[in-house]
Amino acid sequence: MTKAAAVARMCVPIFLVAAFALATPAQAQKSGGSITVGQELDIPGFDPLKVGVYDTSTNTAAAAIFDTLTTLNDKGEPAPKLAVSWTHSDDYKSWTFKLRQGVKFHDGTPFNAQAMKENFDRQKNPANKCRCAFYITNVKEVLAPDDYTLVYNLTDPSINWPAVITIQSSNNVIHSPTAWKTKGDDYNRNPVGTGPYILKSWSAGDRMVLEKNPDYWDKGRPYLDRIILKPLPDAQSRFASLQSGEADIIWDDENDADNIMKAQKDPKLTVHTYKGSGAAVYAFNTKVAPFDDVRVRQALVMAVDRPKMSQAISNGLSRPATNPYGDGSWVKCKDDGALPFDVEKAKALIKDYGKPVEFKMLVTATPRGRMIGQVLQQFWKRVGANMEIEQVDQATIPSRAFTRQFQLTPWRIVDLADPDPQMYANFRSGSPLALSNFSDPELDRLLDHARVTADLSQRTEDYCAISRLINKEAIWFWTFQNTYYALSSARLKGFPKMYNGVIDVSTTWLE
Repeated sequence: MTKAAAVARMCVPIFLVAAFALATPAQAQKSGGSITVGQELDIPGFDPLKVGVYDTSTNTAAAAIFDTLTTLNDKGEPAPKLAVSWTHSDDYKSWTFKLRQGVKFHDGTPFNAQAMKENFDRQKNPANKCRCAFYITNVKEVLAPDDYTLVYNLTDPSINWPAVITIQSSNNVIHSPTAWKTKGDDYNRNPVGTGPYILKSWSAGDRMVLEKNPDYWDKGRPYLDRIILKPLPDAQSRFASLQSGEADIIWDDENDADNIMKAQKDPKLTVHTYKGSGAAVYAFNTKVAPFDDVRVRQALVMAVDRPKMSQAISNGLSRPATNPYGDGSWVKCKDDGALPFDVEKAKALIKDYGKPVEFKMLVTATPRGRMIGQVLQQFWKRVGANMEIEQVDQATIPSRAFTRQFQLTPWRIVDLADPDPQMYANFRSGSPLALSNFSDPELDRLLDHARVTADLSQRTEDYCAISRLINKEAIWFWTFQNTYYALSSARLKGFPKMYNGVIDVSTTWLE
């Protein structure tokens, strides 16, 4: 056995088993009926060239409309979907997938290796200027040697590639080439996949209706006839819709702790939870004052009392984070370089800076966003910094962040099987997604090396060194680890683990 193979056998379970939700017991599935999903956000669209990256609400819809090559099973292991098997080269830089035959897109276009290759080439093409392209910089090319063989040639080893490509992201879901070519700009709101549900109608800001795909390749599925997705940005309205029966399942998080606790006590409701990797984070724009000075950044980070903040916003449910990986990740750091909570040191750094510290922070125009903003505002006022809360629609935050129109912005590192795609995109010099505008040769070296080696211990060392450097420079800071929640009617069965925080209802049924 090669050294790389031995490492792969040793580490794959660590990569993948990051789930704490209970497995769904085997039950008799029932066909028919419809459900309504209450989402936090309206969906901006599905064309990667238009939207760049998908948010969690888009991922939920994408899980029903599209398929990926692979999926994660209940044990957190990669399992077949549109790919039925896969092999790798000895150096893990080439992965060959054998594809499922007889599958068609909703418009009748055959699914094959060429269709998958065209999806990749469209996103990778520099002329298309897709922000999504930076998440696939480690893919040199995708080849289609025959109709049902697909080859990924990577720039660096990836011992966990089949698990990395499971998330229903803009890079991984597979679109009909015929559809985007014929629909042009209209494709963004008229997506066509191979998934278990077909888009029937879509009223922006109101609802999206998906209907069962009668020709779905996985015979006997899906079970539901219809899925309705409704944007309900207000948490209390979402929960009320669940209680009244208007919604069958809703997105939630620990900031709505009262609702979660109410649902736990209600026999008609079920609380689904999953502790994943990643964290809720905040990015400083290091090219604008006062955050062009490390003393100010460090002072603000050291002024944040995470346990007190957790109590204030979630009755203590939120789990403090000191690095971007979290307990659900295979990256375990003995020393992640986290700056300590130290009000006096923070005051001294502000004093040493010698100028007024005044800035704006973007927050979502929601009760949750305002509350978080107010808590941080109080922490920072205590050490001599004045923060003005700038409330914006949640859909505005990505565009403001990508165009660097902010001083301090909220963000999130989502749950993934491997840290490389997000860490490389968020912190590598020259990345359009490196929100802090920070460049450091040592950080670049570590990010490059972490994706080149297949040695798990070396990769862990690299990622812990990355955490120490980011914490020291305080270009981003982490507040809480990712814990994902969904609240549903107890009648809804077959709901899977929320890998990547996605509410995937495509396999559910009603009791």
